[in-house]
Amino acid sequence: MSIAGHSQAMFFQARATAQVRNAGLQKTLKKVRPLFVAKRAKGVVGLVEDGFDIEELRGACAAIRRRVVDDLDVWLEIFEERASASGAEVLWARDGGEVARLVVDIAQRHGVTKAVKSKSMLSEEARLNEALSAAGICPVETDLGEYIVQLAGETPSHIIAPAVHKTIGEVESLFAEAHQRPLQERSSADIPAMAAEARAVLRQHFLSAEMGISGANFLIAESGSAALVTNEGNGRMVTTMPRVHVVITGIEKIVPTLEDFSTLMRLLPRSATGQSISNYVSLLTGARGANESDGPEKTVFILVDNGRAALAGSDFAEMLRCIRCGACMNHCPVYFSLGGHAYGWVYPGPMGSVLTPLYTGVENALDLPHASTGCNQCGSVCPVNIPLPALMHRLREIQNERGLRPWGERLALRAWAWLAGRPGLYRWVSRRIARYLRWLADDSGRIRVFGLAPGWTEGRDLTPPPGPTFHELYAARKRA
Repeated sequence: MSIAGHSQAMFFQARATAQVRNAGLQKTLKKVRPLFVAKRAKGVVGLVEDGFDIEELRGACAAIRRRVVDDLDVWLEIFEERASASGAEVLWARDGGEVARLVVDIAQRHGVTKAVKSKSMLSEEARLNEALSAAGICPVETDLGEYIVQLAGETPSHIIAPAVHKTIGEVESLFAEAHQRPLQERSSADIPAMAAEARAVLRQHFLSAEMGISGANFLIAESGSAALVTNEGNGRMVTTMPRVHVVITGIEKIVPTLEDFSTLMRLLPRSATGQSISNYVSLLTGARGANESDGPEKTVFILVDNGRAALAGSDFAEMLRCIRCGACMNHCPVYFSLGGHAYGWVYPGPMGSVLTPLYTGVENALDLPHASTGCNQCGSVCPVNIPLPALMHRLREIQNERGLRPWGERLALRAWAWLAGRPGLYRWVSRRIARYLRWLADDSGRIRVFGLAPGWTEGRDLTPPPGPTFHELYAARKRA
């Protein structure tokens, strides 16, 4: 795992404050969120119109993933056997460092000087681009969003839309510098031309690269295949044109059968982008046969643990069901107030608030399980029914059990628990606190400085209670 990733995750509050104050980012996020939400809603309506019960389908998808997680070792052995029989090599990696070493070794044995990549979040976990560059191998991201953030020297801020935080002007500046041409004025009408420009540049890389590196949305146990779901043709270029293809994916990505895969595909694209099916769905099996004209001469699967095996059988085993659709962050008010970089590691949003502490250590991401309103918008749209708010709550409990939270916070929670156990006293105190908060508010009805808990007003205004407490209103209603 990445020590740098650990330290970055620890500074969530500072990053979040900076991102909230970034006017350009806020404008972009405000514009994008309704698009994600509306597209998923439209996709779900389409399913219902086709006669599907969305909750039954979510239950079926969750059951498929649960079946794998409950017997993960068995399904991995089946996949290894079938993949090897098709001519692929299957390797195992304990962590990100081992992933990088294996890929560099494969590249060096095959004389690779350039590797083209299709989007792989696990390669981000392994910091693979840095390792390849250090070994003298040029990594080129070919997903358009990943290509943009690579030019910017950044990491993805969203798992399905890596450059969602970038404005058209920022992308134009990156392209002008990287493609060595004059800077131009750009608007949304120029997006097709900018995409065509990137396509022309990337095509030369596809033709000259000796290695292709991809992730996999799923691994099909019965056929030993990798399933790759993309909206850009780059995925097929990366996996078929170079003579060596390396698939890097987590051990939890197994599904038993092609029929199970087809069931999951009813919800994966709709949850991610609202599409009934993605533009490209590829099933990649083995290496090029003697009588075949295309495909890689060498296919290697690297199946990665990096903290996943420890989740099986734990309180967090449900997280292994995740299919990386991004729906949780697309509907999360916290994510769309901050963007992805505030979360400090590979996975942002609600999924990152659970995965980052689990993969990098609870003590290294103390704030992330608290980066939630508890509204359950994430859980209600998850296609495999992962109870994300409950898992964040369990991580908070673990922090308290280990004494990792500030002593003042723990003392305040104990005091609140003591008070809540005494209803009469609780009502008396809550009435006076409500009146005190209203007294603190200024003429605009906002609390600018809350001295007892300054963190509440350090980066935002606090709204005081609007009027009488619930118990006062209830008592008045009974009297009436």
